[in-house]
Amino acid sequence: MSRPDTSPVTHVDRDGLDPIRAFSALDDTTRANVVGTIVGHPKGAPSKKELEYYNPSVASSTLTGHLNRLEAVGLVEAVERDRDGLDRGQPYRFFRLTDAARELFDRNGLFDPDAYRSLFAEVEKTDEIEAAEAVERPTARD
Repeated sequence: MSRPDTSPVTHVDRDGLDPIRAFSALDDTTRANVVGTIVGHPKGAPSKKELEYYNPSVASSTLTGHLNRLEAVGLVEAVERDRDGLDRGQPYRFFRLTDAARELFDRNGLFDPDAYRSLFAEVEKTDEIEAAEAVERPTARD
């Protein structure tokens, strides 16, 4: 007779990401759209200005709340670059998926980067957004 598995049930991945909390954060359409915007962004790390442009129906303060929630569950991280060499108004803070989030999405067939990037390629961009996209993003992971 086989014995039941008595090991404790854990919901936390080895990277510290709780998939249940992570997926629960995506039950909101706006948060899912924000993640899609990050995934589809040509450099994978849009600034808040770019997120606002690609999600025009979302107020800035509302977007901040959604970004905070996505950061709190470990799906998104904010990264900053040195402000030296930036013109006034150019972004220095960017948002990208965490490695754990990308791994979770890949395991579950969600937020395919190629699909989202092809959508991004079709979006008409203002000169201001093109300039924001041209700013170099931090590349090193902590």
